[in-house]
Amino acid sequence: MASNKGHEALNAYCEEIQKIVSCITNEVWYCSSSERDRLNFSIGNGFFRVTCEDNSYLHIDINQEIEDPKTSGTVTTKYYLYSVADADGRDLVGFHFHPDLTEDPILYPHVHAYANQDSRYLSLNLHRKHIPSGRVALEDVIKWLITELKVKPRRDDWDEVLTKAKESFLEIRSWA
Repeated sequence: MASNKGHEALNAYCEEIQKIVSCITNEVWYCSSSERDRLNFSIGNGFFRVTCEDNSYLHIDINQEIEDPKTSGTVTTKYYLYSVADADGRDLVGFHFHPDLTEDPILYPHVHAYANQDSRYLSLNLHRKHIPSGRVALEDVIKWLITELKVKPRRDDWDEVLTKAKESFLEIRSWA
């Protein structure tokens, strides 16, 4: 029998993630079923646009897959893809963890550096490499977008929101 605890955990998770992404977008975080009897969460239908301080744009994709918390009562991330592309849609960087994707089963969290647009790095084929990163929290990606890539925050309290969310995440995470 599905527990109310699982429903509560899922609602709390959705509210927290929506608050985190509201630091850079008004897009809505939504859920769909995945092929692996899990829940897949994403924003919009793929990449969404954010504005930088110099009024240029970046495209961001945020996608997570979790175990359905109905039986365990907890939310556990099984997969994430956080991707950044330039205004023309060319990939810049990707923070990924997808251990059970059959087409690319890399068992550790990693970063993709899409340097294939620069002829100096073509021979390295960096865009195909999986640079080990350890687990990357969504809060850290959003903060990095604001502080390093100069994405305009959508809320004045973005730093407080991200700091509190990260503290909560560190307390309850089930894997590092």
